[in-house]
Amino acid sequence: MIRRALLMLGLVLLVLTSGGVAWAFWTAAGAGTGSAATGTLDAPANVSAVATPGLGTVQLSWARSAQATGYYVTRVRNSDSTTAAACGTSPAQPTTGTSCADPGVADGTYRYTVTAVLATWTATSAPTANVTVNNTRPSVTVNQAAGQADPTSAATINFTAVFSETVSDFTSSDVTMSPAGATATVTGSGTTYNIAVTGMTTTGTVTVSIAPDVAHDAAGAGNTTSTSTDNTVLYDVTAPVAPAPGASAAVTFGTFVGNEAVTFTDAATDANSSVKSVAYFYCAGVTGSCTSASWTLLGSSTAAATSFPVNSAAPLAADGPYRIVAVATDAAGNLSAPSPATQLTVDTTPPTISRPTVNGHQ
Repeated sequence: MIRRALLMLGLVLLVLTSGGVAWAFWTAAGAGTGSAATGTLDAPANVSAVATPGLGTVQLSWARSAQATGYYVTRVRNSDSTTAAACGTSPAQPTTGTSCADPGVADGTYRYTVTAVLATWTATSAPTANVTVNNTRPSVTVNQAAGQADPTSAATINFTAVFSETVSDFTSSDVTMSPAGATATVTGSGTTYNIAVTGMTTTGTVTVSIAPDVAHDAAGAGNTTSTSTDNTVLYDVTAPVAPAPGASAAVTFGTFVGNEAVTFTDAATDANSSVKSVAYFYCAGVTGSCTSASWTLLGSSTAAATSFPVNSAAPLAADGPYRIVAVATDAAGNLSAPSPATQLTVDTTPPTISRPTVNGHQ
């Protein structure tokens, strides 16, 4: 009887258990299911690294890992396999973003990996393709070309650009200059180029410079901003002004000069550069224009401090009236118009005295 009761109880328990009902201490019942799964953490994919030549910074990006809570980046130098934390990240200080900049990287070739983090789990990406860092940028100087006059009135003004290393893409459009309406023409190759500036229309200063990153070396690094010791030239097309010259002699009688030397001077001025010299000319007669078609050179002077004196050691020519004009030349080569004329009379013939007549006798 007892054996049959125990058998019946066992059958009941078997039925209840097969129906998903769990009994605790034989006093309570409950129903439910449970399962366990294996966790995974995917490594970051599509990791890329790009270095802009001359900047020393590598830009990285990667695809987000669905399970990750953060990432840290590692840089490996190819030459000696030296490993370093990158982008300011580390296992203790991950980033939650999917891109970063790694600044201040020394010249060399590198590979990068990105490690995803989830609690104590990590998953590291495959290395990036090699990325080469080139921090050396071409420097460049721009100055007046050798032999370039300053000031000048010439239609073309030349400058020389010298790069610290060969560049292959320096063109006329890379030149910064004033005045704005001028045109630059670049010729040359390698490290040295001539910049010819034309198209100036008024007196003014011509300045040439080169902005950064317009010309590149073989590694793709852009140039630094140009430096100069003298990258300006005064373009001067404004003529000087010469007033009527002065004339002085040891003995004069009004405008009359006898048989002696005459000194000519002139207070010529120039608004932009300076007066380089003054030349003096004479034309015979009292009236009429005195120009290059009719004048004769007396001489010229470069002595600005003493008003450009010229000494005429003897009479101008035959006795008679003359007009004296001055023409000034400035440092740029501009000529003034002939000055107003100074009137001068030369008389080298002494008076004659006849014997007096006394009582009809000489």
